[in-house]
Parts: sequence; structure tokens; C-alpha cells
Amino acid sequence: MRIGLSLSFFLITVLIYSQDLAVEVQDSLPAATSLGIAVQDSLITLAPPAEKKTDSLILSDKQKQKEKAKTKKPEKKRYVPYIKSMDEVTISDYKILYLDETEKSVDTSLSIEGEYSFNFLRTDYFEYLPLPNMGEGFNKMGYDFHEQSFTPQMGARVKHYGYFEKEEIPYYAMPSAYTELFFKTTFQQGQHLDATLAINTSPKFNIAVSFKGFRSEGKYNYSLSRSRQFRLSSQYQTYNHRYRMRLHQTTQSLENDFNGGLNNDGVYFFENAPNYIVADESGQPVLNENGEEEFVFYDGFLDRSQLPIQTQGTNILEGKRYFMDHQYRMFPVVKDTTAFAMTIGYRVNYENKNYQVNQKGVNNYFFETYNGTVADTTYHTTFENSVYAKFDNPFLGKLKIDLHHIQWDYTFAENEYEKDTLLPNRIDTSQLAMEANWSKSILGAQAQAGFYNSFQEDYGTKAWHITASRPLIKDIHLKASYKDRSQPLNFNYYLFRSDYREYDWHNPDLLNQKFKTKSLVLSHPKWGSISGEWTSIDNYTFFNNITRLKDLNKQFKLEVLQLDKKIDYLKVRFDQRLNFGKFSWINNIQYQKTTQEEDPDQILSGPQALNVPEWLARSTLMLTSSIFNEALFFQSGATFVFFTDYYADQFNPLMAEFVTQNNTKIGEYPRVDFFFNAKIKSSRLFVKLENINAPIEHLIYPDTPYDYYAAPFTPYRDFSLRIGLIWNFFE
Repeated sequence: MRIGLSLSFFLITVLIYSQDLAVEVQDSLPAATSLGIAVQDSLITLAPPAEKKTDSLILSDKQKQKEKAKTKKPEKKRYVPYIKSMDEVTISDYKILYLDETEKSVDTSLSIEGEYSFNFLRTDYFEYLPLPNMGEGFNKMGYDFHEQSFTPQMGARVKHYGYFEKEEIPYYAMPSAYTELFFKTTFQQGQHLDATLAINTSPKFNIAVSFKGFRSEGKYNYSLSRSRQFRLSSQYQTYNHRYRMRLHQTTQSLENDFNGGLNNDGVYFFENAPNYIVADESGQPVLNENGEEEFVFYDGFLDRSQLPIQTQGTNILEGKRYFMDHQYRMFPVVKDTTAFAMTIGYRVNYENKNYQVNQKGVNNYFFETYNGTVADTTYHTTFENSVYAKFDNPFLGKLKIDLHHIQWDYTFAENEYEKDTLLPNRIDTSQLAMEANWSKSILGAQAQAGFYNSFQEDYGTKAWHITASRPLIKDIHLKASYKDRSQPLNFNYYLFRSDYREYDWHNPDLLNQKFKTKSLVLSHPKWGSISGEWTSIDNYTFFNNITRLKDLNKQFKLEVLQLDKKIDYLKVRFDQRLNFGKFSWINNIQYQKTTQEEDPDQILSGPQALNVPEWLARSTLMLTSSIFNEALFFQSGATFVFFTDYYADQFNPLMAEFVTQNNTKIGEYPRVDFFFNAKIKSSRLFVKLENINAPIEHLIYPDTPYDYYAAPFTPYRDFSLRIGLIWNFFE
């Protein structure tokens, strides 16, 4: 506007001045002189226009440059998605991500699922029976054979309860700094702590540091447990989600002192405490004048550390892992989107484990040794490289194809002495495999299919599955699946070396186990769900207890046995939750049956290979309410657990494996746990009275035997008070 006003003022001034000059030329006689001067002046004034021409040329160049600039293609702006301000952030924006692309939000609520998973593994123990001390191991009361890895593992599977595999390491996407503290008391002289700190330096980059450590002395002699587990994970992802990198590193050590369970005297003192039958020198019971057995009261063995045990030693599992995953997405579905039609990626995993067993004082529980001492060490190294591609098409569905190259090195430490057995000391092999998974929504049904195929015969796996699910009438949902798998055994079935003479073997001719499972699930949001699985098993392979009956619970000898008979395993489960105002009743009931094919030409059909309880039931009655003007939210109730007796597997601490046996049953005892859980803001308090029915039952019926076991000759946990806390910080 200022320029326009200036030009207008200039033009008006020029017009006024030109009018005055014309009057002067018309009236004066010496106009010629004046005119000549005017002409001269006009000639003089011709020079500036020449300069103006030069300026006009410069201006035209600038105009040409502007025109050229206009003809250039505009630079494409980088797509930056909308980022919420902290005022808009909710708890659902705090994401926890996993390797299989599943994700969940941070959960600070109280629920029955949280009550069931507030434990060492932080998972539901429905099919698990924990050993006496925390972190010592779990006996299984149900099986899902398709949950295990496609590839052979090192063995010592009991030690791997609580060991963080690569699929279990979380990655975080947090709008602000996030901290979780998990705390729970243990069994005498120790605590359990798991702490996580996750930080997002920007919406593109996060890093998380976690440490889990615990110490629990246990109530039985020589049963100390302890662990140290460090995890570091990080994720970087560009704003448009085209490129993503994930990496993590873990350093883990899980250590246990073991005692081999109670010996025969310990079993007697445990079951009959505190009333014992008086016996004479020959071991016969002493009778009173009424002809009844005499009893003596002694409560010293209620202190479980006084019970005699089988042996003593220490086993340790240590591991380090380095993992990295890159992926790049291509072909966006639409402009300015984070959805892409194709993804390519590369993944590398390097892990080194070692399992050690040490015994300073050696007895004959595991039979003879080579040189009087035991110091076994097993090394296992895995190096895996994978490339993969993902395709997402609205008509064809989602498809992911992986190509894996895996190299294993399974070896034993060299001994300072020479053994009299000529067995190899190492398995060094590799495998190339292809995996594919597909999913698609078809006519309202969700369909999934996948396969895994190894290209080399040795230690090769072949598996495929198909699943379909869809909603039916009145909120009823149906899901059906078929799974077929042929996979190799863990390496300790093929080769095992030890300082014990009876624990040396090499079985290179073992066949792959084969599992075929048909399953059906019907579910309703109110009336619960019922599921059925029927699994057919061929070449089932297991560790079998072959100790002579006269040496039962005096010595422990086993063999690797592969059945040439078929096993059928049926599992039916019913889950339901009913709410009545502030009260809830949660039920889980499972029926199982195994049928082993028999040889009509043999008098004895051999050991029953797969043993599970026929019935397994859990029922919880819970009250949910709030107090102090809804400042404190709480859940309180009791959980009842019962399973029928069965030939449970026996724990072998030398191999850290469970061994099949068909001589001793456990079960037929109820367990009742009382709990009170409370929430204040983002902190949750957990209080539990475990196995509270045991002292009450013995108070009412003093002669009731202590007959609860977690495995043959290994008692279940006595009554204990456990207190814990989960505290989440969001700043």
C-alpha cells in the first residue's frame, strides 16, 4: 500500500509540474532559448532511460529466473503423522510390542487374570504344579505339543522356566518415561524384584532396561534358588513407518541348589508329622494294653529343613543373546499413510548357553561316577539368520514368507580323565528351512494357514496348520483347527555326557516325533467357552525311570525310550465367569485321557508314556468393591484347586528334566488360596495366603497325613503368606 501511495503522489506531482512548464513556453518570447535549453535538458535526460534499459534487462533476467522456478517440480514434503500432546495421551497410548507383531497397552487394572499371573513366571499356573521353592521348576498337568519350538533345543527344560526367550522380550512405545516395579516375597531369606525403565527420546526411538533378580532359601534343606537376568531392548522407527529396527541383548543366570527330594525316611516323617507310631527294635509297632498302636508326639519335622534328603548339588543355566531385526516397508496403500502393501526384512540371532552341574559330596543316588567328583558342563550355541517378506492385499489377504538358516553347536566340556566309553562329544550341524503364514477374512470367517519345512533331513521339521473361526447365532463364536507336525527331539535325547557312568548315551537313530491335533472351540461372552483337543502321537520319546523296585527312592536310573506305538491324547476344557453384582464366580474344569496302543503279542505292554490327571479343576469366588470414597479399589476371595491322582513325572535335578514313572501316584488333595488385592492410583498390592487349608485341616483333624506332593517324593508347598506389589510410573 505504501508503494501505491508513493507512486500516486509522484504522478500527481509530475502532472502539476508539466502544466506549469507549458504555460511558460506559450507566454515568453525567448521561448527558443528556453526551448533550446529544454531540448538540451531533454537530451541530457535521455541518458537515464539508457540506464533504465539496463535495469529493465536485469529485471527481465529475474523474471526469467522466477519463470524457471515456477516450471520446476515442487519438492515432496515428508509425511509426519499427527503426534498427540501430553494432554491428549491416555494409558492406551503406552504400548508394549513383541516379536510376533502383537501389542498390548499397559494395564494397571485389577482382574482375576492379574491375580492368576502374579507369580514367578507371570503367567497362569492352571496346568503347572510348582516345586517347593520358587524358581525350582514346574511339573506339568497338561500339554500342548504345538507350542514348542520347531527346532531342537539344548535340553535342561526345567531350568528354562523363567528364562527369557527371544519371543518374550518386549519393545516399548511410550509417550513419556515409563517404569514398572514388580516385587514379591519369597520363601525365607530373600525377595523377588523385576524392574523395567522405558524411555522414548522421540516418537521414533525408544530404549528399555530391565533387571530381574530373586533369592529364595526355601524351607527344605539344600534348596536355595537365585537368579540374575538383565535385558536391554530398543526400537527405532521412522515417522512414516517405512523403516524399523529392533534389537535386544540379554544376560541371564539361573542357579539352584538341589536335594533330589526326600528319601524314604524323609517321606515317612513328612507325611506323619507330628504323630509317629512307636516301634520296637525290630521295627514292629508297639501296642498298648487295648491292643492299639502307641503314638508319640514330635513336631520337630514340621521344620522342613530337618527332613532327610537324597543328595546335594548345584545346577546353573547361563545364557547371553544378541538379537537384531531390520524391516523396510514399500508400496504405500494410499498417499500419506503408514499402511504398506509389502515389507522386507532381515533378522539375526546369536545365543550362547551353558548348563553346569557341580557336586562336591557324591553318593550313589545317581549310581557310580568315573572319578569320584561331578562337574558336568554342556555348551549350546545357536546362530540364526532369517530373511522375510510380507504382503498385504485386500483380496489375497496377508502373507509372510521366512527363509531361515540355523547353525547349532552342542558340545560337552572336556574331562581331565579318560572315559571307558567311546562316545562323541559334540553335535555340530546346520539347517535351512522355509516358513509361510497366511491369513484372510472370507465371508465373515477368519482363516489362517501356515507351514514350516526344513530342507535337510537331519534335525529337520515339517509342520503345517489351518484354522478357521467365525461368529454364529446369538454371540456364539466357533473356532476349528488342524495341526500336523513332525519335529526332532532336543539334543540331550541324542547325546548326553556326564561324570556319572549311567548318564552317558548316544542315540543317533531316533526318529522325529509326530503330532496331529484336531481342535474345536465354542465360546459365548456370558456362558463361557468349551474347547476340545484330540492329539494323535507317533514315535513319542521320553526319559523313562528304570530303577529297580527294591531300589525305588534309593537310586535314580533312567533311559531314553522311543515308543513304536501310537498314543491318543484327549483334552476337554470348560472356562466360565458368572457375575452376581459385586461377586464373581470363575471356573476352569479340564478333563484329560490318554490311550496307548498295546501289542497283543506281548504280556506286558510297557510303561505308560504320557501321564496326566484325569480331572483338573479350579474355582474362584471373588468380591469386587471399593472403599474410602472409591479411593481404594479391591478384590478379595478364595481359589480352590483339585486334581485327581496320577503317576506324575519325577524330577531329575542332574539333567533338569522330568522323568516318566509308573510306580508312585500323587494328587487327590485340595488346595485353597485366599487373596486380597487392592489398587490405589497406578499401584497394586497383592496379599495371598497359599495352601491355607493345610494348617486348618490339621488343626481340626490332627491325624490327617501330609500327603500333598508336587512330584514323587518332592512335597508341595506348605502354608505361607506372600505379599507383593506392582507399581507403574508414567513420568
